This record gives sequence, C-alpha cells and structure tokens, in this order.
Amino acid sequence: MKRNISTYSFISLLLMSFFGSQLTAQELVRPVITGAPFLQVVPDARSGGMGEVGVASLGDNFSQFHNPAKFLFMEGESSGVGLSYIPQFVGYADDIFHAQAGYFQKLNERSALSGSLTYFSFGNVDLEEEQAGQIINTGSFVPNELALEAAYSLKLNEYFGMAVTGRYIRSDITDNQMNSTLRLKTGQAVAADVSGYYISNPFTHANKWTAGFALKNVGSKLEYANESGYEYPLPTSLKLGGGYHIATGENDYISFYGEALKYLVPATDDQRNLSQNSAIGGIFNSFTDAPGGFSEEMKEMIWSLGSEINLNNSLQLRTGYITQSGEKGFRNHVTFGLGMNWEGFNFDFAYQSPVIKNVSFDNDKVMKFSLSYMFGSTPGRSTLDPARNEQISAR
Repeated sequence: MKRNISTYSFISLLLMSFFGSQLTAQELVRPVITGAPFLQVVPDARSGGMGEVGVASLGDNFSQFHNPAKFLFMEGESSGVGLSYIPQFVGYADDIFHAQAGYFQKLNERSALSGSLTYFSFGNVDLEEEQAGQIINTGSFVPNELALEAAYSLKLNEYFGMAVTGRYIRSDITDNQMNSTLRLKTGQAVAADVSGYYISNPFTHANKWTAGFALKNVGSKLEYANESGYEYPLPTSLKLGGGYHIATGENDYISFYGEALKYLVPATDDQRNLSQNSAIGGIFNSFTDAPGGFSEEMKEMIWSLGSEINLNNSLQLRTGYITQSGEKGFRNHVTFGLGMNWEGFNFDFAYQSPVIKNVSFDNDKVMKFSLSYMFGSTPGRSTLDPARNEQISAR
C-alpha cells in the first residue's frame, strides 16, 4: 500500500511506528514520544497473547526481548532459535510488518549467550514536494528500522540470575534527503540493558514464584540531522513484574502474571515538544518532569495482566489485558493466544484488540505469529535422570 508524504515529514513516520498509540487520537495530552519506538514492540506471540507480559514469565526462546536472564532457568534445553512475525497492523497500511529472529546458547550451568535481529518496515512511501504551487512526486522509498543485539547471562545463585545486553540501532526513515538548508540522515545509536530474574523451586515441577526486572535502551539519542531539534531519545524503560505458577498435574501449569512499565524519557509539553536533556539526564528527570506532576507520571505507565494454561507441555491457552491512560497512549486492549508444541517445535499465535470503542482506535488490531525450536539438553544436566538433576540444582 503506497502512502504520500512530504519529503521532510519524517517526524510523522517516526511516530507512526508506535502503532496507533500516538498518531490519531485527539484525546492524547502530552504523549510519550521517542525515536525508534519499534524497540518496545513485543515481537513474540506467546507474550502477545498474555497481555505482553514477559519480564517475569517462565523462560522460552523469546526471552532475549523480555529478560535474557530467563535463559539460565530453562529446563532441558541447551540452545534454541525463535522467529516472530507481525504481518501487518490492521487499520494501517497493509505492507507494514515487524520481524525478529533470535538464538540462545547455554555455555554451562551458570551462563548463557543470546542475541537477536529485529527489523521493522514502514512499507512503500511516495514522496511529494510543492514546487511553484504544484505538488510534484519526487520518488518513493521504504523506511525501515533495525536492531542487532547480544546478551550475556550469569546465574548468581540457585534462584537468581542477571543479564547485560548491548544493542545497535539503525533508523532509516529519512532516505538521506536534502534541500538548500538541511540534509537529513539515517539515525544510529547504541544502547544497553540490564535485567534480572528470580524463580523459586527451579527445575522442579511444583508451585513456584517468579519475579523480574528489565532496564532497557539506555543509550545515545537518534540524530536525523546535524541541527538541533532533530534528536530523539531512545524508548528507555523500566519494567517490573511477578508471576505465580500452580502445578495442576504432572506436566501442567496455570500461570498468572502482573507487570508494569514506566518510560524513562523526557515529558513533552503542550505542543508535544521534547526537552533537550541529555540521554542520562532524561532518565533521571523522567520521574519528575511531567507538567502535571506525579499523577501525570503515573499516567505514562503501561500495566499488563496475563495468564497461561499449559496442558502437558503440548497445548497452551492464553489471555491478558494491557492498559494505559488515554492521555498518554491509550493502550487498552484485550489479548488472546494459543500455543502448540510438537517434537521440539513450538508454534504460537496471538491476537490483540481494543476493549473500548473509540473512533481513533477501532482498527488498532494486531496478530502475531511465532515459531521456535529447541536443540538439546543443558550441558551437564541429564533430562532423563531426576536424581542427577536434583544433585546439580543443589550445587
């Protein structure tokens, strides 16, 4: 689907990648605005079906996005791959898509390496300029953004592990265009994450608690021109969460999750302008800089609830809910998901739909597909000898 856009209206493209949370709603007041918001799009269908929880959920092949420390506590797998695809965003251009590929490898009982490549395409865009009072088509291009990242995870004790992630971001939404006074350029940035994960009763089939945190996208700003006013902070965020898992059968679980995300970016003013704080300064000021005070800061938060029924590790049923103030992003969606496992392959599907009917968000529906594969047993852990597993877990 082709869309027309002024040659220098790349700011609109930037906001478009927030998938409906900022472009069209007239209700929004001082919305959260960042560069490369695709970095906060939850890519995998398992999390997508549970209200986008993930920082404290049980580990899977898509833990790289949510919390790489979860890889340390995955039972029975030494490595795996995961592919996720969001084919389009219903109600927007039908050639927009988001894709991610990830891989993890346990090095030993205490550490793991992992990484992923994320790609987001805006679809084809026709460019226009006004020349001598006439609108002239100047060509077309496909704006896109990508992120390449790697993480190292380390188990600090039997129940708790942490991970650090490095990330390179490339945001090509300007086509490097130029006029007599301004040259636009591809935005580039680097960032880092720190995350942690706790699980009670690891590697045992019993009722258990999980908890996690993830501080994400702490890094440099994205610059789209060598002039002031063209710098955008990354979508730095802090997410906290917890879960409780009830063992209802030999291989069955019912899990319940609750998580909260706070953006650590500068607040916008009434004209939706960003402050010129440094990246680190914006993080510290993000708790107090909202014009409406603490109550407005709380409106920036995204709250998620999710649940999953796991039947014999073969079939999973999921549902969840996401909500955010209508003044900041209007995330107010219910989610549903389905998972099926066969011979090491896992297929997941998720569907997200708005709860409250709103003319600006009636079409804000998303479908997600994921496919993953497990490669083998954890080095040094026998999946066939429970006594041996208990000895290793006790070390």
